Amino acid sequence: MLIYILVFLFVLLALALVIHFSLDKKVIYKDLKGKHVVITGGSSGIGKSAAVEAARLGAHVTVIGRDVAKLTSAVAEITANCIDKNSQKVQSVALDVTSDYKTIEKSFASMEEKLGPIFMLVNCAGMCICGQFEKMEIDDIKQMVDLNYFGTAYPTRYVLPGMKERNEGLIVFVSSEAALIGIYGYSAYSAGKWAVRGLAESVIMELVGTGVRLTVAFPPDTDTPGLKNEDLTKPEETKLISGSAGLHSADDVGKQMIHDALVGKTYSVYSVSGTLLSTLFGGSIESGWQVVLQVFSMGLLRIVMVGILLSFHNIVRDGLKKKTNVKNK
Repeated sequence: MLIYILVFLFVLLALALVIHFSLDKKVIYKDLKGKHVVITGGSSGIGKSAAVEAARLGAHVTVIGRDVAKLTSAVAEITANCIDKNSQKVQSVALDVTSDYKTIEKSFASMEEKLGPIFMLVNCAGMCICGQFEKMEIDDIKQMVDLNYFGTAYPTRYVLPGMKERNEGLIVFVSSEAALIGIYGYSAYSAGKWAVRGLAESVIMELVGTGVRLTVAFPPDTDTPGLKNEDLTKPEETKLISGSAGLHSADDVGKQMIHDALVGKTYSVYSVSGTLLSTLFGGSIESGWQVVLQVFSMGLLRIVMVGILLSFHNIVRDGLKKKTNVKNK
C-alpha cells in the first residue's frame, strides 16, 4: 500500500514540475514606481480603488470615465494617496471607451505623451442591467456588450503593440463570476463578460514568450455604485443566487486585483465560489499545482458544483411558483 501512495505522490510531483518548467516564468513586480497605469472606469467603484492602490505603489495614474465631476473627485482622492506627491502625476480623461477605435487611439496616444508609455492597463469600465432575456430592451443588450466587451477590447488593442515592443507590461480584464457560469437574470450581461473572458484567454496565449502578462479578474457582488444601479433591475432570484458569494468591498477587490497582476497571476478571484468556478471552467494554465488540483479533484468539485447549480434551479422554481400564484389570485 505504501508503495502505491509513494508512486501516486511521485506522479503528482512530476506532473507539477513538468508544467512548471513548461510555462513562461512569472514576472514579479514589488511596486509600480514611475510606471504609467491607466484605469478605465476609474472614477468610482473597483476602478477608483485600483487607481488608489496604484498610486500607493508609486505609479503615475490616468483614470478614464465619462462623468467629469466624478473624475475630478477621484483625482483628488488618488492624489492624496500618492507616496511621492512631488514626482507622481495623476490625470483624468473624459472618454467613452465604446467610441470608435480611432477616437480611443488618439486619446490614449495623448495620455502617453503626458505621462509616458502605458505600463499597466486595468479595464474596469463595465455595467450590468438585469432581467429575463426575452424582456430585455434591445438597446440595453447592445449597450452592455459595447461597454463590457468593446470597452475592454479597444484599449487593449491600443496598448498591446507598445507593450510587446518594450517586452514588458501588465493588463487586467475585469470580468465576472457570471462569465464562468450562466445565471438567471444575467443572460445579456453574462454574454458580454464571457466575451471578455474569451478575449483574455486568447490574448494570454498570444503573449506566450513575451514579457507582457494579462490577469483576468472574476469579482462577485461588490459594494459599488454600479451594484446599486444593478439592483434596481435585478430579479429576486438573481439576488438570491449572486448574493450566495457574499458582498465584497471595492477597496479589497481593487487592491487584490493590482497585486495579483503584479505577481503574475492569471486569475484573480475573491470568494470560494470564484475559486471553484475558475478551477472547474478556467481555460488557461495558472501553475502546475492548479493542473494537479484540476486533474485529481475535478470529480469531487463537479459534484459540489452540481449541488450549487441545483440549489440555484430551486430558487428559480420557487420564484416561478410565487409569480404564478400572484397571477392566479
